[in-house]
Amino acid sequence: MRLLPLLLLLAAAPLAAQSVLSVTPEQPTRGEPVTVTFSEPVDSVTVTYRPGAITAHAETFTPGTAAFEFTPTRAGVVSVASGDAAQSLSVRFVGTPVSGLVVMILAGLILFGGAALSLRALLADGHEIDPTMRPDT
Repeated sequence: MRLLPLLLLLAAAPLAAQSVLSVTPEQPTRGEPVTVTFSEPVDSVTVTYRPGAITAHAETFTPGTAAFEFTPTRAGVVSVASGDAAQSLSVRFVGTPVSGLVVMILAGLILFGGAALSLRALLADGHEIDPTMRPDT
């Protein structure tokens, strides 16, 4: 009989916990306002850009209501937390980052350039490859 109140308390504990009900829009872009709705009013909300990374940056807000609006200043993974409630968002770039495009093109040139050199050496027209040019082969 003593165990019954403990079991009821354990069953009701998750119901009393604060939770994130919705995030609008679900996949925001940088600079676009995001609305996060909690199950009850919150005193403090922490927004962490790139959580767990060396470059993590946290901002703290005090909304005082259940609905909270902020504008992401950085693209990437963003964690919105208040007490036990937390939600991770993926904030997209407004457009295609030029640095990412340059890295992809450079990697493609290096990879396909190496493959072309290998095929050229493999399909040589009967000419013997000078072993002094490639001593490790």
